[in-house]
Amino acid sequence: MLGLGNSIIGGTVLEEAYVDPSSFGSLALWLKFNTGIYADEPDAGNSDADSLSHNDKIDEWRDQSGNDNHAVQTTSADKPRWDLSNLEVDKGAVKFANTAKFFDLTEAIEITGDFTVMVRFRLINLSVARSFIGNSSTDLFRAQDTTEFRAIIGGSGSSAWDETSATALSTNDTTKRQIVTFTRESGALSVRVNGGTSAGGWKNEQDDVDWDSAETHSDTDTFTISNIGCSADDTENQNGWFYDVLIYDGIALNETQRKQNYDYLNGQST
Repeated sequence: MLGLGNSIIGGTVLEEAYVDPSSFGSLALWLKFNTGIYADEPDAGNSDADSLSHNDKIDEWRDQSGNDNHAVQTTSADKPRWDLSNLEVDKGAVKFANTAKFFDLTEAIEITGDFTVMVRFRLINLSVARSFIGNSSTDLFRAQDTTEFRAIIGGSGSSAWDETSATALSTNDTTKRQIVTFTRESGALSVRVNGGTSAGGWKNEQDDVDWDSAETHSDTDTFTISNIGCSADDTENQNGWFYDVLIYDGIALNETQRKQNYDYLNGQST
């Protein structure tokens, strides 16, 4: 059976032109830049960049994958904010302020095979570990500091990638963005980073760097994801901005596919 993005002509399987991250199929979650973002405090019902006000409290970031697995927050103190402080670059962004904001998914994602997690972000600081996604202490993916990422999948043991030869992650720099990609292919785990400045095509600091490529971590346990912006409710919270969150269930994106997504995601900002 053919997957999304392929067709048959004269008995030959042809790959169709890339359109957006859904071109690869298998999308379990797509929290899309400036799309489906709803605030209920103080501007109830406002959505998307044209109607949100600076510092509005966000109660829902709607999934664009077609699965309706929205990121939600009902507790006022835990709601991320809509941030308009860097309009020359961002056109607005979801801010996890004061290390106390996060989202819960409508339904936990449980992945048993290959996967890709891709997050476009900017950090305020990494004085402590900041989780991108998680589900209690048994399932998470986090930035440990500016050179190290760690993951726990279905258990207590962690996998670490500490890259000292590449440019470290940027913090507290409004001109820079990073995209981190965490994949599993036939059990093998890997982390890649793409980032830099607009003038450098968003890749002049890290150009799809295979982070700590000498590591050979493997884990076939079920990966459960129920939180965005923390490892568990009010634990290892992010301190910074998220622009996009993509989770694929069933595919580890290859280099060509990753770079197609990088170009698409970075192109949404301007």
